[in-house]
Amino acid sequence: MIDQDLAAASRKSPLQGMASSALASMAISALLLYLGVVANTSAQESIRPAYTADFVAQMLDYVSRDYALAVLNGKIIDEDEYVEQLVVSGSALEVSEQVKAISSQPAIRRDIARLIELIKEKAQPEAIKKQALKARDAIYVAAGTATAPGNWPSLTQGKQLFTAHCASCHGAIGNGRGVAAQALASTPMNFLDSARMASMSPLSVFTSAKSGVQNTAMPSFSSLAEDELWAVSFYVLSLRPRMELPAAAKLDRTAADLWLKAAATLPDEELMQTLPGSSSERLKSLALLRSHYEERK
Repeated sequence: MIDQDLAAASRKSPLQGMASSALASMAISALLLYLGVVANTSAQESIRPAYTADFVAQMLDYVSRDYALAVLNGKIIDEDEYVEQLVVSGSALEVSEQVKAISSQPAIRRDIARLIELIKEKAQPEAIKKQALKARDAIYVAAGTATAPGNWPSLTQGKQLFTAHCASCHGAIGNGRGVAAQALASTPMNFLDSARMASMSPLSVFTSAKSGVQNTAMPSFSSLAEDELWAVSFYVLSLRPRMELPAAAKLDRTAADLWLKAAATLPDEELMQTLPGSSSERLKSLALLRSHYEERK
């Protein structure tokens, strides 16, 4: 459950009367959907959400991805999912008042308020995604959060970190079937599931790993250095089966550097749209980007 302050914030928002506190709890607890709620949820109820810029950014990132499950062509296709989008975006606006980096930036709060208006208007998913990510990225800038690594991460390092910190829940190959997952109320994220991963980017994984996911078994790994967090985040996006590439296929340094930020911030579906060439050429380029790495000397 979310704490009483956040529940109250939801009741004060424009969502009044549209969602129960139970649904609000579900919405906030489901952020980014990395791990299921632990079996003993009562032990988690007293944990206060971390009212940080990253926490608000996570909520906006969540809306940018999941709104498409709620509305299609101006029509609600899933009522519970639609209300969840309103609850999460409304809570993002309310919580942002308590985050100095955001409260001192009126333009960001206006962007979040506009996002809520668009959701209430049942706007197209692309419009919601654009608005949510605009506000999210502005928060990252205001808070000084790095949205891309300075250099391409090492996938070898990423695999080592994944094995040490993530495999117990997410499984050695990332299929969500780790030994520790058996004690959780729901299955951890399956990083091999193309449908669920289609809207994920290394940045999404990075922010979730850095801050954790409140009221779930997903802890914060803020003790890791940022280059380590980026390494494991890029590694997670490299796990799904890709088209076969020649053993020697690799991006040259110039091309890699030009595409680093896009590869870090865009999910596959959007990255594909920015790549040049035919469909088969774009698939090959995507495979090269997701498998590219640079080992540190």
